[in-house]
Amino acid sequence: MKYSKILSALIISLTVTACNYETEVSLYASDLTKDTEGKPILAPVTLVGKGTFSEDDCEKIRGKVEPAVQRSFQNAEFKGCAKAPDGIDRTVSFSASVPVYVGSWEDKIGSSEFKGAYGLLVAYEQEIPNIKKVMFIKGASYDYFAKELDNALPGSKMSKDGAGITLELHNDMPQKITFSGSNFFVNGTPYGNVLVNLAMTKRANIKVKLSDAGAQYLFTKGSDVIGTIDFEPK
Repeated sequence: MKYSKILSALIISLTVTACNYETEVSLYASDLTKDTEGKPILAPVTLVGKGTFSEDDCEKIRGKVEPAVQRSFQNAEFKGCAKAPDGIDRTVSFSASVPVYVGSWEDKIGSSEFKGAYGLLVAYEQEIPNIKKVMFIKGASYDYFAKELDNALPGSKMSKDGAGITLELHNDMPQKITFSGSNFFVNGTPYGNVLVNLAMTKRANIKVKLSDAGAQYLFTKGSDVIGTIDFEPK
């Protein structure tokens, strides 16, 4: 499995005075075609904190946030501080790993447990294995992780507001696939409560961001379907 591509970026935005959280997940279609058979893929993620803090403040923020990251993610490692692309803010970044399960509902994929803060399920029905649902799951330590960040950083409301969710889907299959869903933004274009079918040719990629309501539902209820992928569209 090319698990290094399953989940290449999880982005959490932090500021010292007011905190907004964004989670970016990168999935490659070819990695979702085989079941994980009860053993999750440990997919790499990158945690990036962005805010109006100085270089000196970066070490202070690292000292507060790093323990929370280490307790809620596997293979957590501090990567450093840098200027953000906007030239005004700064970023502090970590790399880590999160689990991803791929399997059928009949094999009880829905009962998979996530001990960390986040995880993903890619689930399907055995009668139609070509159509897979991509679900983001709040893990067992999420609430504790959110409270730790709220306590560490003034203005943080992660335990109340949750985090934004963006899925970046890459079609590295030799054939066309279709991504379907609703109530999201696709490459910045908003789509409402109407089912949208997005055909993706070979090497195409899209960024799907859940609406604020969708993201809030996820972190209130514990899970949400980001969308479905049809690997054999008509």
